Amino acid sequence: MLHLTPEMLEASYELLRQTPPFRRWKLPEVDDIIFRVIRSDEVRGTFELVKGRMVISISGKCVGNLHSLNATMAHEMVHLYEDTIHNARKDVMHSSRFKALAKQVCKHHGFDELLF
Repeated sequence: MLHLTPEMLEASYELLRQTPPFRRWKLPEVDDIIFRVIRSDEVRGTFELVKGRMVISISGKCVGNLHSLNATMAHEMVHLYEDTIHNARKDVMHSSRFKALAKQVCKHHGFDELLF
């Protein structure tokens, strides 16, 4: 079982940011994001804006290995891109744009689209 730390979340983000399709998206630097480990039983991860700051949270209770960490981080990075770069509607969790972006990510990284 992997014991998540904020530093691991940062490393996962930075690794993925250097790979396709993320590297084309010009995502924010790791220092511009707050990374939090949460203890939720219900969600693997979240992306949100809190007082104007970008926050990615990943649950240590739901994510226990590197593959799951990277898949969850990639999922939240799609939300970050859609919400901050494209100013997506906040009332649609997984819009058609999100699904198209997610399909690209899954293709490049071998993530299961059904779980993504």
